[in-house]
Amino acid sequence: MNETAKPAIKGNSYIGPIVGVLGLLLIMMYQSGAFATGQIEPGMRPEPAPSTRETEAIKAVDVADFYKAIGTVRSRDEVEVVPRIIARILEVKVRSGDTVKKGDILATLDAKDLSAIVSQGQDQLRAASARISAAEEQVKSARAAFDLATKEMNRTRALFEKNAAAKRDYDMALANLKQADAGMQQAMQQKRAALANYSASEQGIKQAEAGLGYATIVSPIDGIVAERLADPGDLGNPASLILRLFNPNSLMLEVPIRESLVTEIAIGSTINYDVPALGRSYEGTVKEIVPSVDPRTRTFLVKICIENSQGLMPGMFGTISLPLKTARKQILIPETAVIRTGQLESIIEIEGGKEIRRQIRTIPAASGLREVISGLKDGQTIVKNVKN
Repeated sequence: MNETAKPAIKGNSYIGPIVGVLGLLLIMMYQSGAFATGQIEPGMRPEPAPSTRETEAIKAVDVADFYKAIGTVRSRDEVEVVPRIIARILEVKVRSGDTVKKGDILATLDAKDLSAIVSQGQDQLRAASARISAAEEQVKSARAAFDLATKEMNRTRALFEKNAAAKRDYDMALANLKQADAGMQQAMQQKRAALANYSASEQGIKQAEAGLGYATIVSPIDGIVAERLADPGDLGNPASLILRLFNPNSLMLEVPIRESLVTEIAIGSTINYDVPALGRSYEGTVKEIVPSVDPRTRTFLVKICIENSQGLMPGMFGTISLPLKTARKQILIPETAVIRTGQLESIIEIEGGKEIRRQIRTIPAASGLREVISGLKDGQTIVKNVKN
């Protein structure tokens, strides 16, 4: 069989390896910087131009330091209103935010059962009074019989001693006297029982009338309804809260203070505090310091009396600023010296007559100033206005 043989092209077998080697050489040259232009040689950097802008020397100053803490507004007169009896609530006359006076009716309870108990007790009291009258009549009769038996006994004894009466007559007179005495004692016992029954009935009426009085719930203080927690139809009982009241004229700020500052505060100290919810500042006097430290938070509780509590409500929070005995260093720079790049802050420092950019961190200070909390030290010089 004859077949036509095709000659092999050897050049094509070398193209792939050659391309791969060339690609590898190009990568190595790129990484070594063969294609880079305009770069600085290692160990060299361009010198910045001398600064001609207005500068300012940084100087740290001692300023009074303050301890800030958050407290809660509370009322010294806070009342939780609960029923003193178990009864259905018929009416709640107030709502949250209402102003009430001492003695105002807040709610009424169903008192039908109590009224029936009072009526029943009054009937029992009248019956007990009648039994007392009957017992007194029995005592009178028994005492009269006893007096008669005593006289008869004395007469018979005198005759018996003179041998003018028989022994049988004497024994009968003595027996009659004992019987009369027993009758009088029994009548007196019945009278005491009737009196005790009367007292019990009277006490029952008083308790029922007291319970009937508890069916009308009145305000114990002048104040404001902070919260209403029950409605008509609910079952009231001594374990269920109906209303919360507070006196707006006796508010105080309760603030937890760290234990290391226990010597910084004294009774009678004046403390300023801010209430962010109202955008107002207040002044108060320390009235009470709780003499114990919370082991979980390592704080003690300070109660500050609020002098002018207009607008405040229990539950609001206030921030106090407590001046400390030790001062702290503060570095202030002009707002115009700060360069902002996103959330980053920096300044231009002058070092050896040259400008160098440094990152810093600042917080707001007085108008037109920022307080530097990191990045600058006392004695450094910066450009005062970076826009010039």
